[in-house]
Amino acid sequence: MKFTKLATAVGLSSVILISSMSFTGCTPKITEEQLARLQELRKQEKQINADISARQNEISKIEGEIKARQAVLNDCNKDMEFVKQKLAQWPNVWPDYTPSK
Repeated sequence: MKFTKLATAVGLSSVILISSMSFTGCTPKITEEQLARLQELRKQEKQINADISARQNEISKIEGEIKARQAVLNDCNKDMEFVKQKLAQWPNVWPDYTPSK
């Protein structure tokens, strides 16, 4: 009985020792192809990030231009409404003005 327990303990410890040695002996290392692919992907990432920031700058410029043109449009609309209002009152556009004859 003692012998079987001792044999089981020695067997389990040897299995654990051998398996731990085999797992640590086979550490995965990156291959040259994987390293080259990783470097290529990093270059692509940098290029994509640069493209994104360039597009964001373009968007900011375009939004500023749109706001400026919207302000000009609003001014034109105000002027057009003023002219329409005065045309509706024609010929008494300026009621406080009396022409001298």
